[in-house]
Amino acid sequence: MKTKKRWFLKAELAVLVCVACIWVVKSATIDIESVKAAVLKQVVKIDQDNVNACQFLAAYYDRSRDFEKAAEVCKQLVRIEPNESHTWNDLGDEYASSGRYEEAVQAYKKAAQLDPDWRWPHFCLAYTYKDMHLYNNAIEELKLLIKLEPDVVGLNVVLANFYSQAGQYENAILACKHALQLDPNRSGAHYCLGKVYLESGSKDLALEEYKILKTEDGKSANELLGLINQ
Repeated sequence: MKTKKRWFLKAELAVLVCVACIWVVKSATIDIESVKAAVLKQVVKIDQDNVNACQFLAAYYDRSRDFEKAAEVCKQLVRIEPNESHTWNDLGDEYASSGRYEEAVQAYKKAAQLDPDWRWPHFCLAYTYKDMHLYNNAIEELKLLIKLEPDVVGLNVVLANFYSQAGQYENAILACKHALQLDPNRSGAHYCLGKVYLESGSKDLALEEYKILKTEDGKSANELLGLINQ
């Protein structure tokens, strides 16, 4: 902001809020979220470096599933805060939700570069690579995470799923079994193992996993049985 003074901005915003309130009172159908968005758009238009307003507006667009507009606002945020890893990761999320996977990958990599100790960008990268059918890249990101967090059972289950989608059934089985070594009662690992057995042509072994699941998680057991009976 070069020409507008702070008090003038506050005055403009106050007038805008009043106009919005009058509109709400007169409106037959009140959409509070739309009113909030209208106010936020004006705030961002007046003060392009307002981080809070940009964050709220991006969140509104995301909730509205307008991911392209959310990405545009997030691009504005990374311009304001170029060294903020969470902002880059948010931009990656909006790109990924828009199907702009290559741009998402670059944003997630930037987030990981800015905060090497933050695990989440690598997880987001893994899923984005999976959506791009770049399974080997996805698997490498997960293996990196597992190396950093070896006791997280869920990561091994996700790894098994990625191996399975890549057609690497032996590795998928090993990942499931490792997950079950960490937690023998993890129903998700039993379900995943049964599914992998089935996909690899071992129906009898899949039925064994169904029998285990039946005593632990009836819903997952029924889902697995449904796949077996197809």
